[in-house]
Amino acid sequence: MRPPHPGSDKQSAPGPSVPLEGLPVNGEKAARSEQAVFDDLETLCATSGFVHALAAIAVRDNMIVYAGAMTPAAMAASYARERTVRTEFTTLLGLMIKHPVDFSAADPKVVDDLVTRASTLLEELHDRLRQPMFDAIIGGMRAREAGLEVPAETIFARGDVLREPIFYGGESAYSFQFLELALERYTPDDGWLRANKGFGIAEAHAVARATGRLPTTRLSRLLPGRRKDPDWARNALDAFALTLEEIAAEARVGTDVAQDVLDAFTAPASPTNAEFKALGDFNLAAACPLVRTPDGRYLSLQSYGLYESLYDSPFYWMHADAGYRAEASKHRGAFTEDFVARRLAEVFGPARVHRGVAIKRGTKHVTDIDVLVTFADRAIVLPCKSKKLTLAARKGNDLQLRSDFKKSVQDAYDQARVSADSLLDPSLTFLDAQGAPLAVSKLRTIYPVCVVSDSYPALTVQARSFLTHTADEIVRPPIVTDVFLIDVMAEMLSSPLRLLSYIDRRVSYTGRLNSMNEHAILGFHLSQNLWLEEEYSMAMIDDTCATDLDAAMTVRREGVPGSPTPDGVLTRFARTPVGRILAAIEHRESVAEVDLGFLLLTLGETAVKDLGKGLEAVAARTRKDGRTHDFTHIFAEGEAGLTVHCSSLPNAEAIPELRRHCENRKYIHRAGAWHGLLVRAEDGLPKLGIELRFP
Repeated sequence: MRPPHPGSDKQSAPGPSVPLEGLPVNGEKAARSEQAVFDDLETLCATSGFVHALAAIAVRDNMIVYAGAMTPAAMAASYARERTVRTEFTTLLGLMIKHPVDFSAADPKVVDDLVTRASTLLEELHDRLRQPMFDAIIGGMRAREAGLEVPAETIFARGDVLREPIFYGGESAYSFQFLELALERYTPDDGWLRANKGFGIAEAHAVARATGRLPTTRLSRLLPGRRKDPDWARNALDAFALTLEEIAAEARVGTDVAQDVLDAFTAPASPTNAEFKALGDFNLAAACPLVRTPDGRYLSLQSYGLYESLYDSPFYWMHADAGYRAEASKHRGAFTEDFVARRLAEVFGPARVHRGVAIKRGTKHVTDIDVLVTFADRAIVLPCKSKKLTLAARKGNDLQLRSDFKKSVQDAYDQARVSADSLLDPSLTFLDAQGAPLAVSKLRTIYPVCVVSDSYPALTVQARSFLTHTADEIVRPPIVTDVFLIDVMAEMLSSPLRLLSYIDRRVSYTGRLNSMNEHAILGFHLSQNLWLEEEYSMAMIDDTCATDLDAAMTVRREGVPGSPTPDGVLTRFARTPVGRILAAIEHRESVAEVDLGFLLLTLGETAVKDLGKGLEAVAARTRKDGRTHDFTHIFAEGEAGLTVHCSSLPNAEAIPELRRHCENRKYIHRAGAWHGLLVRAEDGLPKLGIELRFP
């Protein structure tokens, strides 16, 4: 039993394909107000026995039950439509602690009724939040019927519309990422934490991990013997209530340190959280997700909320210290750049990843590149920001929403665009973080990737609605994401060729892909190979497309049994001749081989098999007679091609022969690009590649 990845089960991606059937329109009975529903939820959460209902919801919605190995099928349970998403659960917890909590035993039928009523009210609340989106769609359709031009993006670029994906959109981070990254994020602040809180970040990490995992361990032991007991989940509260001593023992820290950590993340005794009067108000349960029971134990109902608070809350503690505020902000910005640079260096190698690049025109400072990656004739420019979405923006304040977006994303993109243009200007000079000159070779493609350090709700949706950007043949459209996706991309696409190819494919579909978050798009790519035919103007990628990715990441980072790699582009052709070629060239910094790799990674199953047969055939013939053999494969309706030579000749003789053959083929097919590959007879693996690219 594991906590699930908190993906969006509410299917709330705004877009023109949302069905309109059954929506209330003018003349129908008016729905209750959002505030009326919220107030009813508060009344329900104050009911005697509701804490047992919340524990039952935690068992049902915050855990994944599986036997043996973690699989995508087991992970799919976390995307069930009826599941309570993390923000809904935190809302229930926050409303409950506003009133005295009755921990006394409750009748299972009462608990069932409370769970049902909570689900009904939450669904009604969801209806209220998505109504502005439906109104915007209907208004846009009517405006078009009247002959007016209404771009789809302007329909949804409204604060009241975006409140729904902000509240219900799938989380951008895995719970274990909050734990892992919090260690790195706050290590420079360890002195302040010890002096002001009584613990260091490593101890806070250990205690949070123990507090989040102990209920899972308990429930895993309980479940096999309770499967036939219909009331077991309704009586699960004790499984979530932990003593100080068992938490300290599990975390391997002293009880005094554990006490200090737990106190920092535990809500004050109820009644509390009085400021939480409406959806979008500050909810203390987000910062302090633990609750004390009457006997002094700690109630840990949602590990995700605790881990996220570990990642977020320390910054606010330090920000409240005016004397340390500037230092904390400096550390926060440095963490983002350090983390992004480190993860990308693990893919591209340290020599190709540069932090803090200064761009100068003579003695005048032009701009800085937070993180720059160069590989072959391609570059990734990564501006890194630390701005969070404010409460006013979450409540739908249009001006604040746009202001937050500008400070966190638009400014980052603008910096990236200036940086990208500068990389193409030979009159400028570039200095690395130590002030030494940095040579930048001629670049054919530059990818801006804007990175924020926090879990920024509905970031993909906001970028689609608000971001103003330009693109051309060299500077491609941007990807807007966070440190968590950079971590996942570097984990799953761990070679320069694989990562660059995905980024190139992803940005080529800018404006044609509609998804709530980038995890779903990456998950779809890993499972299905991201490809969109020209005749399709829009593709909707559902959050459930991330289930294979979720399962693989959980196996890798949590150490549970299962497959560490999604079945798909990384596995299906690994043992084929094409797969072996890709494995041989995916780390090579050769323009020709990078371009060939990009081409091979677009192939479907039939093309891979045909190409594999050709490779095996020419290698077998050369092994048999020692002579040069070749074959040619045409791609993309003749727009590109590949000629393969298998030869026993020395490279000095084989390369000119291969080049002549490629030139002839390129001319015959009138193709814009042609690739040549020289392979070895003994195993069919490449010795080197060439590329011809001209009109």
